[in-house]
Amino acid sequence: MKKDKSKNTGNPVRGRINAWMFHLLDGYSHYLYSNRKRKLFGELPLTLVEIGPGAGANIRYLQQKSQLIAIEPNEYMYRRLQNKAEKYNIDLEIKPNMAERIDLESNSVEAVISTLTLCTIADNKKALNEIKRILKPGGKFFFLEHVGAKKGSLLRGIQKLVHRPWFWFFEGCHTHKDIAQGIGEAGFSEVHMEDFNMYSPFVPITPQISGYAVK
Repeated sequence: MKKDKSKNTGNPVRGRINAWMFHLLDGYSHYLYSNRKRKLFGELPLTLVEIGPGAGANIRYLQQKSQLIAIEPNEYMYRRLQNKAEKYNIDLEIKPNMAERIDLESNSVEAVISTLTLCTIADNKKALNEIKRILKPGGKFFFLEHVGAKKGSLLRGIQKLVHRPWFWFFEGCHTHKDIAQGIGEAGFSEVHMEDFNMYSPFVPITPQISGYAVK
């Protein structure tokens, strides 16, 4: 594993809590998302970038000997991320960048993936511009994200009610951000998106989207 030595930032309490929690939830996450992720990631190239891989929930869906460039600012995720990469024979490079400023050359990668991550990014417009910048022409951004419920709905009310504690505990996760609109307006040449509901004890993130966008 290669790791960029640049300084990263973040709340050390939340960082440790989330690293531990995402590790514990790995099996449950696989149970919930395995079919959808296998379909979404079925034709990924051997070299790719992941935005916010956390403890490595997506690594099991990559081809063995893939080269994964992980954009992950939470240093407390690194040990588990490295262990998961070794388990599945993945060549891992960690860059402790924020998604709004990715330390990669323009037009340099064929694929970028992100799952349940854009909700935690302060400036999605900048992050999506960075994703588009590093993609080669024709390259694809694969995403699976939770989104805001329909305005005026009971679920939207629940999302707003729990937003502040949820935002703190889950490292800046916004319960009702309009991520779908942001992706649609980011300037990709094509966007293929599906709305679905993921039912689990984590009620505020029930409405979700998945798909891909082409540079």
